[in-house]
Amino acid sequence: MTVLRNLLASVALASGFAGPAFAEETAVSAAASSEQIRLDLANEILAISYPEETREPMFRAVAEQMEAQVLQSLRDQINDDGAVAIIEDWQKETLAETNVILKESIPDLMDSWAKSFSKIYSEQELRDILAFVSTDSGKSFMLKSAEVLSHPDFAAANQRHIDKTLALVMDRMPDLMTRIVEYRSGSTEEGVNEE
Repeated sequence: MTVLRNLLASVALASGFAGPAFAEETAVSAAASSEQIRLDLANEILAISYPEETREPMFRAVAEQMEAQVLQSLRDQINDDGAVAIIEDWQKETLAETNVILKESIPDLMDSWAKSFSKIYSEQELRDILAFVSTDSGKSFMLKSAEVLSHPDFAAANQRHIDKTLALVMDRMPDLMTRIVEYRSGSTEEGVNEE
């Protein structure tokens, strides 16, 4: 249909029958078609790279790795076994619920991932990526990309990063809390933030 429409537009423009509005409509239609082609390619890349049955385990593994690293960093920063036990118990109690949320979020995450690919990469780049992920090496590369996060080398570097970041946050937390208390005290007195 798009090809026919573009052909008719070309004939009409060449013969002088179409005005600027028709030409503009055709250009908009061609752009929309190009966007759809890129989105279709992106969806195909993701379907090959991350088959549906691999998605939940992949996202769960990434989430669990990050949670474990944050908990390890908290243990080091808090240095209070009782408080750490409370945090760990709370995390275990919420795990089932967060897993349900993760599972429900996967379709939206995958759709948004495809939309992002379609807007970041050109059609040719997407075609090249599709060609790569269609090979055995490409499939392996994509499926193993998430595994990199839990590989000991990467996990250790990421743990060092989290430790430093959390140390900074914990060090600066009293200042943040003071600012919030001061803000709320001032806002309440002015009637801006009354509950």
